[in-house]
Amino acid sequence: INSNAAPVSFQNVTKVYGKDVVAVDTINLDIEAGKLVTLLGPSGCGKTTTLRLIAGLEMATQGKITIGGRDVTQLPATDRDVSMVFQSYALFPHMSVLENVSYGLNFSGFNKSEISDRAAAGLDLVGLRGYGERLPSELSGGQQQRVAVARALVLEPQVLLFDEPLSNLDAKLRRQVREEIREIQQNLGLTVVY
Repeated sequence: INSNAAPVSFQNVTKVYGKDVVAVDTINLDIEAGKLVTLLGPSGCGKTTTLRLIAGLEMATQGKITIGGRDVTQLPATDRDVSMVFQSYALFPHMSVLENVSYGLNFSGFNKSEISDRAAAGLDLVGLRGYGERLPSELSGGQQQRVAVARALVLEPQVLLFDEPLSNLDAKLRRQVREEIREIQQNLGLTVVY
């Protein structure tokens, strides 16, 4: 298991929007450190809300959320060591691939050469060595998704979240990238919720 990988626990977590829209209803969930857990269910059943609760992008209405044994229920996203890969990739179009991957590292106290090394290693990890100078628009959808994965991976978060990251890809590419994500997760011993 990666030394950063942390378990995630939900204890009776509920998320209500407004007065009566229950998005997540009294969920109890234990995810072991270094494991990949997939949330399955029909559209609108609360999968994305659950991920957003882990990330701190939404706050629980009731219950307790811990990451690595630490109560994070009231902590904002900025105070949680969690990275999220979105369906939309969310790449910066005006930045090179390498700049996109190193973006989060610029705020983490590493020096320039360390940032560059980590970003290059991240691109290696997702099979995009040599693509660093390109713009996202010069890449295929599958390659853009890998850049988004690399950007999240280089931060070495306690928990890595994937919110339907492959739905924009065709079936064959989706299967391939899913297998690549699984391989990276196993090789690095990351806690992943997909």
